[in-house]
Amino acid sequence: MDIFDALEQRVEALVARKKALEEENAALQAEVARLADEQKTVATRLDGLLEKLQEELEP
Repeated sequence: MDIFDALEQRVEALVARKKALEEENAALQAEVARLADEQKTVATRLDGLLEKLQEELEP
């Protein structure tokens, strides 16, 4: 195997790794967005519960 074959294999491996990392990054970004939406939903529900509790505690 000459140096060009070795270089070609290395470049192909790096390109494949880059593609895999881009796909993983996209999946992680989607998960972050989903979790952020979930966090907003939970915060809204908690605010509603706290408001109801406050109303009950007021004279």
